[in-house]
Amino acid sequence: MDGRVAIVTGCGRGFGEAIAHMFAREGAKVSICDIIPLRELEEKVGSRIEVAGGEVLCLREDVSEEEQVNALVEGTIGRFGTVDILVNNVGISGPTRDCWEITPAEWNRTMAVNLGGTFLCSRAALPEMIRKRWGRIINISSITGKSPLPQRTPYATSKMGIIGFTRTLATEVGRYNVTVNAICPGNPGGERNVEIARDRAMYLGLPFDADECRKQLEEQRRSGVLGGRYLSHEGLGEALIAHDDVASMALFLASDEASGITGQDINVDGGAVMW
Repeated sequence: MDGRVAIVTGCGRGFGEAIAHMFAREGAKVSICDIIPLRELEEKVGSRIEVAGGEVLCLREDVSEEEQVNALVEGTIGRFGTVDILVNNVGISGPTRDCWEITPAEWNRTMAVNLGGTFLCSRAALPEMIRKRWGRIINISSITGKSPLPQRTPYATSKMGIIGFTRTLATEVGRYNVTVNAICPGNPGGERNVEIARDRAMYLGLPFDADECRKQLEEQRRSGVLGGRYLSHEGLGEALIAHDDVASMALFLASDEASGITGQDINVDGGAVMW
């Protein structure tokens, strides 16, 4: 990826952080953003990329706001001269309730960030890619984009929408040598999943035990086709392995070797979903 410039959104943690680090290690200049305080993003992610010898621009932007998205792309071009790769990673969980109890404001916010942000960032970055006749757009969906998830209607709908957006955009920009693909990660583990399970239990009036929930999540991870692979690497931790698996797929899709792949939604989930 020497000489390439990549924008990666939602880099404060998780998949975005892992993708930014991997891209930088492979020689890309990376522009990263999140809504966390800028100093926190610089200290937690940006400084580590720089210590490892990478070039990074850290910005605090909300991808649901058009002006801030434009500032992200313009700032990247101003610093690095161009944009070659866009990874639309930002996503929020949204509410955990039955559909009829979700407010329009909650629905709209989830859509604005997860699906609207993907649209706005792609819209802003594409003119530069089209001008150069080269580009890679990688959208982070979810295996929830392929199967229902009760009490999480806005989230599931937004992730399904990302797959439709990916396929349609790919047909529009292919003639400019720009590919568009989606990655559908499985469960990465971590406390975010525990919090979601807690919220569902509270909503349904069911008992909740955080330690038992963590055990159940671990068992689910082990039950995939790859069994306990994610848990078999001592000292690395299950979430890190899953994040790096997704980052490796993003790295491949951003490379010249993936020039013939577009409009695809690719699962990285240990075989939990196979469609």
